[in-house]
Amino acid sequence: RSGLLIPLFSAPSTASWGIGDIGDIATLARWLSAAGQRVLQLLPLNEMAAGTQSPYSAMSAMAIDPIYIRVPEVEDFAALGPAALTEQDLAALDAARSAHRVEYARIRPVKARALRAAFDRFVEHEWNRGTARAAALRDYIAGEAWWLHDYALFRAVHDREQGVCWTEWPEAIRRRDAGALEAA
Repeated sequence: RSGLLIPLFSAPSTASWGIGDIGDIATLARWLSAAGQRVLQLLPLNEMAAGTQSPYSAMSAMAIDPIYIRVPEVEDFAALGPAALTEQDLAALDAARSAHRVEYARIRPVKARALRAAFDRFVEHEWNRGTARAAALRDYIAGEAWWLHDYALFRAVHDREQGVCWTEWPEAIRRRDAGALEAA
């Protein structure tokens, strides 16, 4: 067998936002298959800490980095339409797409804002109304609770602590003192 071992960012399509994303994998796999290749192995896609670019600097063994999500295919983002992105966001995406390197500092905040807008729409139109999509998310959360609850807590505290390493958090929070976590 032969094929490629690559980081996803090295194979961006014209549909991606300046970095290869999950949606690019099918196109890449078809291209490899047409060339007689049978293996595609990607470097880790786990969430990287802010300011890092190494796929080996993951904050989780389970969570995908949101930077690799194909945002236009997120149903709630698509439902928001063109108003979901500001002129500054569109300019940042154009600059990132035409850059010779991956522009993490441009892409990450644009995708974060887009995904936040999509999530807010999901909460309003799906979660709060108890739709089938909301039930599917509840089922996913329940099925993945073995890692998802701890990771969600970690990310919430990590964001509250402005991204500093967990070893620098207040001691009571590092120890997961219930009172400290509730106060946070």
